[in-house]
Amino acid sequence: MDLRISPATVSPLAPRRRERPMLLVHGFLATPRVLGPLQARLRRFGYCAHRIDLGGLFGFNTQPVDELARRVADRVEQLVSDHRCEHIDIVGHSEGGLIARYYVQKLDGARRVRHLVTLGTPHRGTPWAYSGHLVGRLLPSLRQMAPGSAFLRDLADDPFPASVRLTSIYSRRDSICPPSACRLEVHGAPHLQNVEVTHGGHVELVLSARVCSIIGRELDSGSAERRGPPWRVAAGASDAA
Repeated sequence: MDLRISPATVSPLAPRRRERPMLLVHGFLATPRVLGPLQARLRRFGYCAHRIDLGGLFGFNTQPVDELARRVADRVEQLVSDHRCEHIDIVGHSEGGLIARYYVQKLDGARRVRHLVTLGTPHRGTPWAYSGHLVGRLLPSLRQMAPGSAFLRDLADDPFPASVRLTSIYSRRDSICPPSACRLEVHGAPHLQNVEVTHGGHVELVLSARVCSIIGRELDSGSAERRGPPWRVAAGASDAA
């Protein structure tokens, strides 16, 4: 399902306690710190949000997506054990969304994940990643994110598990991962959804209070007790709380 821009505004989330844990996964050449503002906002609204350190060159994420997905799998099992629950939600920014998607599709993550929300994730690859062919050994995950890569073709060959909701949120003004890179093929797949926001670039997706509200409403709308008709958004990703 595609959610298009309408004149409606996104109201702030109302604080309430949510017991199910959430894992935030950062992207390429980033550290967990980039997700600190998003984690803080989600926690203020009652979400039990956690981060993961993916490591890499000088502490920056540079390793192959499939290897990093195994780290996510271990972190998820830790959260499930610590919180004594069966399922969690995951929010992945940029490459972090691909890491989480690989975990769900290829590493049996569907048994643990209820809803995956991606922010500016190049599900179809981004032309910016073509430079990975020049630095493939140093930054192997960059080549994996190039359009038509063997990695992305492998992901596309397997349908995303119907038991897990996948929402791709992206910005019309993102020059690193533009809408054409982030849109999911949603026809005939009610568990897949695209949400486009009108303002803000790639990094602003994790800094925006309104995008945080969209994430919360997507997660809440996926709860069985709250499932209903889709809502439409008009969100400026650069808006602050």
